[in-house]
Amino acid sequence: MKKRAAVLLLALLMAVSSSTTAMADPGQLSPFADLPADHWSFSYVYDLYTQGVVGGYPDGTFQRQGNVTWGEAFKLILLAVGVEDPERDPEQHWAYPYIQPALDNQLVWSFDEASLDEAPTRLNVARMAARALDLTDISGESPYIDCGDGYVVELFEKGIMEGTVEPDGNRWFYPDQPITREEMATVVWRMMNVDATQGMMRFSNYWLDVLEDVPPAAFTPEQFSIDEQGRASYSGGYFVRGVDVSGHKQDIDWNAVARDGIDFAIIRAGNRTYGSGLLFEDSYFHRNMQGAIAAGLDVGAYFFSNAITVEEAIEEADMFLAMVEPYRQYITYPVVCDWEYLGGKNSRAYGVDASVITECVAAFCQRVADAGYQPMVYFNDYCGYVKMDLSKLTQFDFWYAEYADAPACIYDFQMWQYSSKGNVAGITSSVDMNLCFVPYPKPSEPDPLPTGGVPGPSGALPADPSQPGQTSPALP
Repeated sequence: MKKRAAVLLLALLMAVSSSTTAMADPGQLSPFADLPADHWSFSYVYDLYTQGVVGGYPDGTFQRQGNVTWGEAFKLILLAVGVEDPERDPEQHWAYPYIQPALDNQLVWSFDEASLDEAPTRLNVARMAARALDLTDISGESPYIDCGDGYVVELFEKGIMEGTVEPDGNRWFYPDQPITREEMATVVWRMMNVDATQGMMRFSNYWLDVLEDVPPAAFTPEQFSIDEQGRASYSGGYFVRGVDVSGHKQDIDWNAVARDGIDFAIIRAGNRTYGSGLLFEDSYFHRNMQGAIAAGLDVGAYFFSNAITVEEAIEEADMFLAMVEPYRQYITYPVVCDWEYLGGKNSRAYGVDASVITECVAAFCQRVADAGYQPMVYFNDYCGYVKMDLSKLTQFDFWYAEYADAPACIYDFQMWQYSSKGNVAGITSSVDMNLCFVPYPKPSEPDPLPTGGVPGPSGALPADPSQPGQTSPALP
């Protein structure tokens, strides 16, 4: 059973109120000497106490103002989302068995056993709670003066963590302070009893808000068809067909490509590796650009990004812009940031929040726009829904990738990559196929390519030795 389904089932079995406030019998006596029945946290603590979720100390106190440890936070949050209590080894720390479930459920991305008795901050706990509920950090504006973290905002919007409203009317979260036992009990009770997913959509293992600031898809499945060659058509208006290529395709007969009904080509200039983070130039970029231009195709370019800081994104964009500059007058299609998540737990981007990735993509594309090109963001479902906040990127065009007979993205886009198995004359292996729905303006009269083509910029970075047809950097 999915963990979120387990939470909802538990809520039904308990038949509790959907309010964010626990209800207790007004005449109920407190089982704890230091927690009076009229205290704001009593109902939450007492309800969890009667279920055996929380307990007190041998001296009969709850110590409501005491700090929660990492081990206690792991246990309580995992129990709140229906994860079974693991068996304990008397030879190990009592909370040690909760580390692996915490990692498996992405409460944290890594953890040192030596920290089990240390106190997490309120921000740490908020992020763990949100991830346990399968929420992302893609959210609206923060209500807090001192914290704009997306996970924190999501929990506020769901009524799970509220912060403190001071006498001046401002709301504070105090992200760097430890969380107390009474606060933790309140968070856990709400996680167990509030349907935080109301009005949200499910994608893979995540619950997502529908982004109202992002234009909805303008397409319907009935407007698309696939012919016997596997090529898509669109009946709803303007479209042209294109391919995108990298050095993997090696030598391409671009004249044959143009004769085979292809109107445009988006060509890879370079990439940052998702393991080492090194930058490489695609050694086929210049010959592909020159060949496609000479064959009369419209051209754009893309860079395979794996930036995890804004500084890296700008570094990538500057390298990219230097490579495309010799072709400025010929480029009629977008100059694309293709940020992709690859490598799973071995990826350098593992655990990097969507807010950070979004900042990287925005910085890259803004650099492209400032240079006078048409920027574009490439994404598939996972990156577009989970790893990026598209509401922060609507000033740029979108290129959506989904290999299907019709696109299912709920948001609008200008280009659709619909297959990676296209057959096109002049390209000896399967190739990515695309439809473009925007008539990008063409240059008035570009100069003919110089004899021998346009020379590439000097001082280029080495080609990626892992790519077919590319050369390794020279050794000293």
